[in-house]
Amino acid sequence: MTRPTLRPDTPRGSFDRLGVAARMLMTTDGTVTPMLEQMVGEPIITSRLSHDTRVSPSDIAAMPQSLGHDRLIARTTQLVGADSGTVYVHARSVLVLDALPKPLRIDLMTTQEPIGRLLRKHRVESFRELLTCSVPDDFPSREGASRRYRVFVGGIAALLIEEFFSSACLTGHA
Repeated sequence: MTRPTLRPDTPRGSFDRLGVAARMLMTTDGTVTPMLEQMVGEPIITSRLSHDTRVSPSDIAAMPQSLGHDRLIARTTQLVGADSGTVYVHARSVLVLDALPKPLRIDLMTTQEPIGRLLRKHRVESFRELLTCSVPDDFPSREGASRRYRVFVGGIAALLIEEFFSSACLTGHA
């Protein structure tokens, strides 16, 4: 049986090295944090959260229709096991501030909560468009399974998120 690939440019069999739960995590168009919590068996918190007004040209190019990119913020963080301190995900995000409701913007800039939890807290309807998803040929011996996607709010590309998953969270050997 041939498994469907995520995108036409995804290498055939690139996800064969992952179990079912890890494939679901990598390809979900929903919020990662609750799924990750179930996979690793502990609550997830953020660590090393930072914001920066410098955004790379490649990130800007990946954000069409985003209100002229007037106010962009780059956000980096780690998703960490609250009990173990294990780093499961490194995440980079670009936020188009003017495309987000004001209460959500305030929380994104002032709290430590993961983006998905804040979208849910503020009941923001969104659509996720997966752009890339990759698993290295030598996974799990090498870190670096990753995915990149846009989150649309009200039809506008409001967030660009890139996540780098540790082998611990994708293999269940946390």
